[in-house]
Amino acid sequence: MDLFNVLYWAYDEGRYIEWGAVYPPLSFLIVRGWNFLLMGGGLGDPANMREGSLGLILSFLLIYLTLPILVLRLRQWQEFSLIQKILIYFAVVLSAPMLFSLERGNLIIFCPLILALGTSTVGTPRAFYIALLINFKPYFAILMIYYLARRNWRGFVSCAAIAGMIFLATGLAMDDNFLVFFGNLLSFSKEETLFSLREVLALPSSVSVFSYVLGHPEGAAFAAEVVTAETIFRFIAVIETIKWLVLGLSVASVFFKNTALRDGEIFAILVVAISNLGIWVGGYTFILYLALVPVLIKMQKKRVYMLYIFLLAIPLDLILILNESIGLQYSYLADESIEIFWQLGAGSFIRPGINLLFLLTLTYEFAFKVKKPKAECFLEKHPASSPRAF
Repeated sequence: MDLFNVLYWAYDEGRYIEWGAVYPPLSFLIVRGWNFLLMGGGLGDPANMREGSLGLILSFLLIYLTLPILVLRLRQWQEFSLIQKILIYFAVVLSAPMLFSLERGNLIIFCPLILALGTSTVGTPRAFYIALLINFKPYFAILMIYYLARRNWRGFVSCAAIAGMIFLATGLAMDDNFLVFFGNLLSFSKEETLFSLREVLALPSSVSVFSYVLGHPEGAAFAAEVVTAETIFRFIAVIETIKWLVLGLSVASVFFKNTALRDGEIFAILVVAISNLGIWVGGYTFILYLALVPVLIKMQKKRVYMLYIFLLAIPLDLILILNESIGLQYSYLADESIEIFWQLGAGSFIRPGINLLFLLTLTYEFAFKVKKPKAECFLEKHPASSPRAF
């Protein structure tokens, strides 16, 4: 679980030098404080951590079950009935992306609530929430495109300054070498074979999974039995070209149609763009789509978007393509070696394509958006006056 990796290194000053961590200091500080409240402080070596980790596991499960409720209680959900909210809640907590985040113990589980708060507020509170997201996962910096599209230079500077202050404050509180984080992040993004094929195929969100598999030595060796190396290279080039073309068009649509778009719509397409960036983003980002539902449900192609989210959430991986034993593996939580079976499901091949189609459909709808009436522009600047501002 990522939670226990972060917990262990939260007490080891070699987190950025030895481990090469790409987690911002905020993650270590949160887990360290969390552990202090539940367990009274550091747990020492991994064996002691395992012995004393039950409270952390149970509290993480409680947070997992509670956060969707907090999201559904926000103002932008007021038009949904109680029955609809209950059905959405169980659909969310039982969805494949949420269960994946639970199994991995990833701190991104906090982000749907922060994102929902950020997109439903304005001014400094919005800048703070976006800055907080950036300090959870640096790729959330893409959300700052919103300020550029709106030509809100003051908001852009404020958000960047707050993000910098959070990073500086948490870094100084955690580690003298916290600035090494930027070098680690750069190396992480440039590493072409950092992940195993099993890791990238676990729950991919970007079509880059296909180009990564074809470019990986193991994947290339397998593909070479069917096609030539030149053909493999062309496949990779086509996949990446299509992805970046769609991403480019989606961002361009935000700038060219910004006067016709609500704030929530801009954030919606930017979030979907983030999830399509590459394998280093991963299927965790699908859980962010919960915060987008109140926006998408008011758009022209709402039924199509709900279908996309449904297909991304359901357990498509139950349709097995490959099931093989990878032998005995040591389980940290169980403190024993157990036989692990690696399964490759249909979802690994279907979800990335659907997600890119999701982004393309949003871009297409935005391309034909017309400028909003002045009344709606006024409401957007004063969101408390109407839920339509979201």
